[in-house]
Amino acid sequence: MKKFFPAFYILFILFLLLFIKYNNSYIKVLKINSPLCIYLDLNKNNIFDETTPINIDNIYYISSKSDLSDNPVLNKIKPDEKIFLEYNAVKTANNLLLDKYVIFKDNSIFIKGKKYQDLALDSGFFYDDSAQSQENLIKKIKSVNLNDYVLYNPKSKKYHSFVCPDIYKIKNFKIIKKNSIDKDFVPCKNCILPSDENYDVKLPDIFSKNKINIYFIDLNEIMLPSKKCTTSACIALKNEIDNAQNQIDFAIYGIDSQPEIYNALINAQKRGVKLRYVFDVNKNNETYYKDTLKLTNYLKNFNTDKNCELNSASAIMHNKFFIFDKQKVYTGSANISSTGLTGFNSNISVLINNPNVAKTFTDEFEQMYNGKFHNLKKSLPAAEYNLNGTKIKILFSPQDKIIINEIIPLIKSSKHYIYMPIFFLTHKALLNELITAHKRGIDIRIINDATNASNKSSITTDIRNAGIKIKTENYAGKLHTKSLVIDDKYSVIGSMNFTFSGENKNDENVIIIEDTDISKYLKSTFMHLWNKIPDKYLKYSPKAESPDSIGSCFDNIDNDFDGKIDKDDEGCFIKK
Repeated sequence: MKKFFPAFYILFILFLLLFIKYNNSYIKVLKINSPLCIYLDLNKNNIFDETTPINIDNIYYISSKSDLSDNPVLNKIKPDEKIFLEYNAVKTANNLLLDKYVIFKDNSIFIKGKKYQDLALDSGFFYDDSAQSQENLIKKIKSVNLNDYVLYNPKSKKYHSFVCPDIYKIKNFKIIKKNSIDKDFVPCKNCILPSDENYDVKLPDIFSKNKINIYFIDLNEIMLPSKKCTTSACIALKNEIDNAQNQIDFAIYGIDSQPEIYNALINAQKRGVKLRYVFDVNKNNETYYKDTLKLTNYLKNFNTDKNCELNSASAIMHNKFFIFDKQKVYTGSANISSTGLTGFNSNISVLINNPNVAKTFTDEFEQMYNGKFHNLKKSLPAAEYNLNGTKIKILFSPQDKIIINEIIPLIKSSKHYIYMPIFFLTHKALLNELITAHKRGIDIRIINDATNASNKSSITTDIRNAGIKIKTENYAGKLHTKSLVIDDKYSVIGSMNFTFSGENKNDENVIIIEDTDISKYLKSTFMHLWNKIPDKYLKYSPKAESPDSIGSCFDNIDNDFDGKIDKDDEGCFIKK
């Protein structure tokens, strides 16, 4: 027995030395400031102090404030997806590290022999400089249906959908599956949950009848402006340009960041199609959309309203119409821009295949192409056509005085409802007629853009004071349509805002369609938008650039036209 004692003693000493080394090697994680900022118990006193934290290198995670605009892969991530990714990155870091004993070596943290960076990447909520890891992150978030989740505040027991305008104000929340909602949980009254009626209904974005196609672009189909031509409205325009055989005439406010349309026009000329166009410039020969003047380097047959009469200096050439081979006309409210045709702003466009309609638009175009804009134009003969039972009336500003002579009479004739999704509404005579219709029991509903609601000329308050229902949209994109629908009978589509200038100064076009099926379709698009906007915005209007307007503080757009964008705009400051 005695002869084994020295060997046992030696083994005990070795074990003790290993134990001491083990204890000296392992360090406790005391606090996680962020997934990449870790506080270790370097003093080994189990007391947190503000010593220098360990900053993790070579991996990254998405936060709600991440600016991804310069990353061609990650800029596809939407603001609500950022919240989901940030939450899970933080959760992953806490699960891996908090209160755990780790090895800190060569400025890296090791957990059970594995490097923290590698474990974080394996979770799918982190990425590094490799294209593969960034693509994996995109696949991760795109595989998640955020409609299946809610944000839950354990303290208030209130839960929110990811489309809630209040989510940027919630400090302490958990993300849980919707099917895990307890009966004691309380839904947020300020947001529409994805299960609410009509919210998730996918409307057809094309309606066709009698060689007339109506294209609806929903509000904020995408959360950031885009250069891609993916909406049905944009694809239809590009197809018509690509298929034109002889001639394309077009009148546009401008073009910007739409390379597929831009190049399609240039390619049409290269294959022998004759192109002529007019566009808007200010007195300094400047355009609102920067690619407009660049186009003149390739397409030489154009004119502008620069030299129009002096008394219309404040007027603009605001049309957005194309005429193809003297047979088809494409027009509506969408500008040819990264916000107009792409699914960021909401718009209505129409394609009509009829030579008589094309002739009327060509007559209007010829006046402008020959230098007659605004009040210098002459009134055209009445243009009313019957397309196999669908009646169409074509009108142009400023000659036709569209609101006074056409829209107000329609309002006077209304018997059941008037629904108006509009960008700008400031016309006082139109307001008075709406009030009169409301008093005789007509169901009037208006959706206006947040930009319009805050405009000094806005009549939003007057509309509410008159008892008329008006909602202000609460999204980053603009409610850019300029339309109305009456009694399942009349639909108004065009480029004209319902303003004094739209009616009396600018070059605009409006189409009035009398058709039950088309009116019912446009009514369904209106109700889709109406149900998408919380009822609280019947009472007050969110600021165009603020956490209340979903995505507006993360879209790199000056939504309220004050020269400030996103975090630099006071409206996006969140009070702590």
